[in-house]
Amino acid sequence: MVPTFPASTCSGEESVTLADIGAEPRRMSAQMVTKADLTRVSDTLHAALKAEVAGIRADITRHDARITAMEQRIENAEGRHMATDTAIKRQGDLLLALRRQREDLDNRGRRNNMRGMPEADSAGENVAETLTQLFRIILREEAPDHFRFDRAHRDLRPRTAEAA
Repeated sequence: MVPTFPASTCSGEESVTLADIGAEPRRMSAQMVTKADLTRVSDTLHAALKAEVAGIRADITRHDARITAMEQRIENAEGRHMATDTAIKRQGDLLLALRRQREDLDNRGRRNNMRGMPEADSAGENVAETLTQLFRIILREEAPDHFRFDRAHRDLRPRTAEAA
């Protein structure tokens, strides 16, 4: 016969037998986590973490390749930018030199022009004769008998009706 315990000494409302008490540790030991269970959970966790780390490493490798490619493109762009800046500066210097040379040539062309001569109304006026008379007035006694001009012409005056 199995002894029974009164309900007041047990936590339940019914009375508990010794068989019930003996079954409880068996039931509890069946529910306990074993070393095999812990190993299985640990292996599963380890595999999951390993997969995550492998994925992160793959992402890092992919990002590293992209960053390296971007750095190379930036370096190439900076090189082209510096070459372009140098070329633009050289072109600006050349343009300035050409502008100065053109101004110098324009000024040299104007340097020997006669200014202040009155315009004549007659279309058949001889410019060389007018220049000879002008130089005789300016030079007075030192004037030679004959003046020789490389060119003698009027420029930028309106064309007369006869010449048109």
